Amino acid sequence: MLSTSRFFVLLVLLILVPAVGVAQTETKPQPLPVKSHTDEVSFKTFDGYDLFGKLTLPDTPGRHAILIYVQCAEGMTVDMKRRGGKNGTFNYFDLYREKLPEMNVGFFSYEGRGIQMGPDLPRYEKIDWDIYNTSSLENKVRDVIAAIEIVRKQKGVDASQIFLIGASEGTLLAAEVASRVPKQVKGLLLYGVLTSNMRENFKYIVTDGSYVAYLGYFDIDKDGRISREEFEKDRSGFRKRSLTNIDFKIFDKDNDGFFTVEDRRALSSVLVQAADTENWEILNAWLKSAAAVATPKGWFQDHFAHKPISDFLSQLKQPIGFFQGAQDISVPIAGVRNLEERAKKEGKKNFEFYYFDDLDHSLNIGFYFYNGKLPAGHVAIFDFLKRHVKK
Repeated sequence: MLSTSRFFVLLVLLILVPAVGVAQTETKPQPLPVKSHTDEVSFKTFDGYDLFGKLTLPDTPGRHAILIYVQCAEGMTVDMKRRGGKNGTFNYFDLYREKLPEMNVGFFSYEGRGIQMGPDLPRYEKIDWDIYNTSSLENKVRDVIAAIEIVRKQKGVDASQIFLIGASEGTLLAAEVASRVPKQVKGLLLYGVLTSNMRENFKYIVTDGSYVAYLGYFDIDKDGRISREEFEKDRSGFRKRSLTNIDFKIFDKDNDGFFTVEDRRALSSVLVQAADTENWEILNAWLKSAAAVATPKGWFQDHFAHKPISDFLSQLKQPIGFFQGAQDISVPIAGVRNLEERAKKEGKKNFEFYYFDDLDHSLNIGFYFYNGKLPAGHVAIFDFLKRHVKK
């Protein structure tokens, strides 16, 4: 039986990989944003809970296409305020509120069940756990449908031009929503795509995905493995910041002089076995200690029993853009490539795939809030939307 203390050490030392800091850089003056306005929109879930959203529309005549941002695993506030950026904090959804009106497109975000904006770090949110724990995948899907319905009724909205954007778990939700109400969804924009059931994806997170991050920190010669010399040289300073007094031999499981992906898999064997045997105690302990975000009760059980995204994508005829970074430590790029191969065999010409060698799970969007420059992944996302919005 794995002791609590030993399990926690395993998680902290060998699984957790803190986010890389983003250096602030000087930028050229940006053009003034296109004029727009944002209205608050209240609506209810099918089971009677209050939800709150914000609808941003360009100040131009006529009806507008709308991009709705779908909730993800941890629940999101209506602004997604975070620490960082040029001014110390930033609202993630301001990116869309600023950029989409330039394309004559509107944007809608909404709070997840039981999630509200709050003053507390690190996520500026407050959670009503009784409500939040009703955030099953099924209920989240129905909440997106409720959001679509309320948005379609708003003045200035073209109800035939509703697009959904989702990241990570949100890609699964967006695809399922589109399969249920296909006539109400014009297209999907999916990044950090969850291509497999969470049972298999979790194994990636704690093995190969974790190793991708370590390669970024230590693999100086880019040979796909980490030598003791590279580890001790610590070019990124990651060892100094997070692995103080941790010897290389802890990572070199087979004592061959290198920390390899096979070592990483061996170090995570307890967690892989927990996924295979549905050991909820260990899996939920990992969520609490290592996931760094709040997830509703029964999250693993819910995901393990759910259909994969391919079951929903196969039904869709709308344009769908897939945007995937090779440095994604949360979902494997191989899964998206497999989707592409399958789509080609099935002749699904409504799928478009975009890959980015140097981008991560968020497509490195954090850089935008420091230097005002969109990374290539989000440039591609906005270009895709622009091409598929009715002129």
